[in-house]
Amino acid sequence: MVAKLLAMSTGLSFRYQHDGDPNDDFGWLDVEVKGEQFSGKGGFWVQWQDVRDFGEKLATYPIVQDAPVEASWGYEPWEGDSLVVSVSVAPADTRGNLSVQVWLRDYTEKGEGKPLNCVRTTFKTNYPDLENFRQGIAQLMDGKSDEAILVGQ
Repeated sequence: MVAKLLAMSTGLSFRYQHDGDPNDDFGWLDVEVKGEQFSGKGGFWVQWQDVRDFGEKLATYPIVQDAPVEASWGYEPWEGDSLVVSVSVAPADTRGNLSVQVWLRDYTEKGEGKPLNCVRTTFKTNYPDLENFRQGIAQLMDGKSDEAILVGQ
């Protein structure tokens, strides 16, 4: 599946693996991004409900500059070096194009230490491709797919 992302000029990929504990809502969210200038791969332990909620928020139309669709995972205070994964979707222009900004950094247990590697990159997409990604996240979280991909332009 990663080959699909590599074949694109830009894009974002989510994969999710439940941790296997029936009493636990957490799993590993694997994120890969290929931006206009940079690319990276990372992940974090997240609750499946948070991934599903982010996917549902992607149905927002129109997305406005003052209220981008965002999801962030990491350690408190969920900013700076404590942030491990962040995705933000905002308008790119007045013609309906969207700008996706992705921030990934090294995963360190309990957030200890400064990240040695990180990437922040952006790419453009559109509402039809965002809708496909939303549906892909729903299928991913229902166990009907291995990967959700947002195709960039």
